[in-house]
Amino acid sequence: MRIIYVDDELPALDNFRLTTANFVELKETYVFQDGREALEFARQGGIDAAFLDMEMPGIHGLELAKELKALDPRIRVIFVTAYTEFALDAWGVDATGYLLKPYTAADIRKELAKCSWKALPSHRVVIETIPSFSITVDGIPLHISGTKTREMLALLVDRGERGVTVGEAISCIWPERTADAATQSLYRMTYKRLADALENAGIGHIIAASENRRYLKVDEVDCDLYRLLGGDPQTARIYRGAYLQEYDWAEERNGQLHWMMNKN
Repeated sequence: MRIIYVDDELPALDNFRLTTANFVELKETYVFQDGREALEFARQGGIDAAFLDMEMPGIHGLELAKELKALDPRIRVIFVTAYTEFALDAWGVDATGYLLKPYTAADIRKELAKCSWKALPSHRVVIETIPSFSITVDGIPLHISGTKTREMLALLVDRGERGVTVGEAISCIWPERTADAATQSLYRMTYKRLADALENAGIGHIIAASENRRYLKVDEVDCDLYRLLGGDPQTARIYRGAYLQEYDWAEERNGQLHWMMNKN
């Protein structure tokens, strides 16, 4: 989940940042002292929720909420204030929640839970490819030892249900080698390491084999690539021309994505 917190008082920003530092459900947290700066940042897209102080110079929290909702009605707004009399006004702008100062970590988690229906996927496995590769299981990053083992999973994600043959995988992951017996043995060993790592994490079911191909079961994961290919507008706003940027073989797919985003 990507959130913003806006408060004109620097100690309040520091307190919120420290309180939420270990929240695994928060992928990125951005804090702003100026509401206009926060609004400009939100124009870039990809914000799931906004925690807003009510009384701020320049732009009131209620007005900021209205402008955020105008940008994207799906942004969940949680007002943060020491004044309970603002509650009715908060609901008047379709606020998701209301956090009264001083708050606790449990209070914040309670408000985040109200946002989870929108921001958090129903899948246990979340894979990100924009701009680089990452995978989490139940919100916790999955460590995959070995750069080639990790790259093999990224390749399987890229190819999706089409899958890859041994020869295709070798040409991408070991482009300097020929597909001889020794390299094919290296491929099988790397794939086994990947399968074991996924199995140990309780998600071995997301990859499978059919005839001479290995493939990823795309319905078993939530992946930004698949959402982007499916035309999801929120994911489209996140794409900035970079996809699996650590892998040279991903440039072909990146070219396809770039064409999709600019064809209109």
